[in-house]
Amino acid sequence: MSEKPTTANDGEATPGPRMTRLGLLRRGAVAGVTGVAAGSLLQISPGAAAQEAAPLPLQFFTQWEFDYVTAMAETIWPTDSLGPGAREAGVGNYIDGQLAGSWGQGHRFYLNGPFFTPADTGHGWQIPMTPADVYRAFLPGYDAYVHTTFGNAYPTLTADQQTTAMTALQTGKATIPIGGTMAFASSDFFAVFRQNVLEGMLSDPAYGGNKNMVGWMQIGFPGDPMRRGDLYHNYIFSDKAYPYANKPLPLMPNYAKQGVSAGAAATGSKMPANSATNKGGM
Repeated sequence: MSEKPTTANDGEATPGPRMTRLGLLRRGAVAGVTGVAAGSLLQISPGAAAQEAAPLPLQFFTQWEFDYVTAMAETIWPTDSLGPGAREAGVGNYIDGQLAGSWGQGHRFYLNGPFFTPADTGHGWQIPMTPADVYRAFLPGYDAYVHTTFGNAYPTLTADQQTTAMTALQTGKATIPIGGTMAFASSDFFAVFRQNVLEGMLSDPAYGGNKNMVGWMQIGFPGDPMRRGDLYHNYIFSDKAYPYANKPLPLMPNYAKQGVSAGAAATGSKMPANSATNKGGM
């Protein structure tokens, strides 16, 4: 979570400051969608950045959960000299929508067990809880850890304290049992949460995040170039700079609506897999 460690005079690595946007991009967190060099990312007018739409109604989170998750997301992708962070981009609303939809409700998860703690990777989701269950159970436990460690709630901590608290999740230092088991470690939650934050920053605005396309502008992603009639492949495989890299366009409203209704945010007809619904085998 922290920036690349600095080296003290004695040669030992010391923890760096709160992660900057440049550090996040250098680590390849948005590899595959970056379109410009990190040093020339975002030139956004103050007026456009300040535009605030009416708050979206919460679909899953309580207000306390939403505020907590938003503060945590801002630590992953903070506002800095390169542009707005997760709070302004509406990442909390993106995660809220996903947890209310089929991904969060586990409609395509196998939840019948038996579950075990694997000795290595590649075994998938090994707890009888949906992502929504995990978020709801994990946040109070993490809040208790933060209060015990820092004496206050996460949203009220200093930026450095928030980074330390988030690093405790990343490294597994924070011990937070959920559902009476340790099978889902704090580092597992960090991995899921970090992925959700990146999705909220870089998905189409139709999904609730990436407001005003601030995430796309920071990485030079053009959104849907076909809206301008541009053949984007002419730029992907050449050295020609795409002229609208910092002026992205979202999907056409009809296509965006179709994507949301058919995607993870709205496929509510599928029920969780269990002994009653999971018939047959491979």
